[in-house]
Amino acid sequence: MRAIAHCVNTSRRLLCRILPHPIEQKLLPLSVSVSVLRRARTGPLPSQLRSYVRTPPPNRRPNGQTSASATTKFTDNERGFDPRYTTQADINRSGRDRPPRDHEITDPQIMVIDDGAIEGPLSTSFVLTRIEDHESLRMIKPYVPADPAEDRPECQYAVCKIVNKIDEYERRRELREQKKTSAGKPKTKELELTWSIGAHDLGFKMKQMSGFLTRGCKVEVLVAKKKGGRQADRKEAEAVVARLREEVEENGAREAKPATGSPGGTMRFYLEGKTGR
Repeated sequence: MRAIAHCVNTSRRLLCRILPHPIEQKLLPLSVSVSVLRRARTGPLPSQLRSYVRTPPPNRRPNGQTSASATTKFTDNERGFDPRYTTQADINRSGRDRPPRDHEITDPQIMVIDDGAIEGPLSTSFVLTRIEDHESLRMIKPYVPADPAEDRPECQYAVCKIVNKIDEYERRRELREQKKTSAGKPKTKELELTWSIGAHDLGFKMKQMSGFLTRGCKVEVLVAKKKGGRQADRKEAEAVVARLREEVEENGAREAKPATGSPGGTMRFYLEGKTGR
C-alpha cells in the first residue's frame, strides 16, 4: 500500500510540475499557457536537417484561394497552363540577362538539384524555407509546358540548383585574378621576312614590328631564304640584321634571349617590348 501511495504522490507531483496551476492559467495569457504546456510535454525541438524526401511539401492552394473555381483561374488562360510558371519566352521578355533566382522564381513547383542529386517536383516556397543564408536557389532550366503535338505529353518543371554563394564568390574572384594575370602577360606576335626583301617591304615590316614592341608585346621574327627567288648574299643578310636590331633599340625594346641561326640561313629573333607604359 505504501508503494502505491508513493507512486500516486509521485505522479501527482509530476503533473503539478508539468501542468500550470489553475490560478496561473487565469493570470497567464492563453498563448503563454499553451506554449509552456507544449514545451513541458515535448521538450526542446531538435535541429532539423534539410530533407526533401522525408518532409514532403504541403499540398496547399495559393494564398487567398478557398475553392476549386479559384484554382482554375490560373490554368484557364490563353497559355493553357498556370501563368506563374516561367518559360524561356518569359525570361527573354523580362529584360534580365539571366534566369530568375530565389524569390524571383514564381513557379509553384520546381525540380531541385542539391549536391548533384535532383529531386522533385517540390513546392518552391517549401524549398526556399530550407536553404541557408549562404545559399541561393538558381533556375538553370525554365519550365516547358506539355505539348502532345511535339510528342511531349507531360510538362517539364523548371530545374533549379542550390548554389553556395561563398563558393561562387571565390570562383569569380579566382577568374578575375586569372584575367588580370593573363592581361598582364605580353602577347607574342610573329613576323616573317626574307633576306632578299626590298627596302620598301622591309620598312613596312619594321613599322609593324615597332607597333607591337611599343605596346609591350613579345615579337618573334623569322628571317629565312626566299624559296624559288633571288638569294641574298652575306652582306645583304647582315644589313637586314643590323636594321632589325636598330629598330629594336630605337623603340626601347630588347632581345629577350639570343637569336638562333645565322645571317643568310634561317634566323629567329626573340624580342620583347618595353612594359609599364
